[in-house]
Amino acid sequence: MIYALRKLIAFVFLGGMLWFIYQDLDNLNQPWFMHALGMITVAFAFFWLLIPMVVVCVRIRRRRAQNAERHRKWLAEGGVESIRPRPAKSARIAAAEPDEQIFFHEKGTLYVGLGAPGFDSAAHQDRPTGRPSDVAFPGFRRNCHICQRTHCYITSRRMVFEGKDLELDVPFTELGKYTVMPGGMVFEAGGAMSTASFAFTFQNPLVAADILRFAKNG
Repeated sequence: MIYALRKLIAFVFLGGMLWFIYQDLDNLNQPWFMHALGMITVAFAFFWLLIPMVVVCVRIRRRRAQNAERHRKWLAEGGVESIRPRPAKSARIAAAEPDEQIFFHEKGTLYVGLGAPGFDSAAHQDRPTGRPSDVAFPGFRRNCHICQRTHCYITSRRMVFEGKDLELDVPFTELGKYTVMPGGMVFEAGGAMSTASFAFTFQNPLVAADILRFAKNG
């Protein structure tokens, strides 16, 4: 988002400067004209550097406030006690065990780190690459493979991500730390030899984090 805002500001300011110069071609050698161009350049630098960051910070604060309010409402309605698990077989999850249950299901966007070991099914080379949103994942600046419209299941044993030509299974025994972000969560997973980072967008990551903790500890 910061990149897009800066492109817009550059387009507006550079277009304005060209129009300003074109309107007063006879005054190009005047000192006051040069001073005016210098002031416009300073204003451009100020807006280009500061305004996108301010907009992103405001949106992050708003998103976090919305998440907190909805999380409080969810807790008031029972929180994890209100979860009604269903058999994993009913969702046709690959390799589902007979006693495995689903606690959570949501669609979102999966981001898998480039070259992440053990994530070959999610990180096909033909998948688009890019960076997660600055609002949803502030500070997570890695380029990743993007898997659009992916199903996320949290079961009694693992996290499962399924989509078109995608099947990613992360058992709780391989799931390391995870960080709650305004628009999702960032995870670390892997075996004893290596780790990989991936991220997923959730409608309310605070709720998803509570359910994940409940499923892991249950």
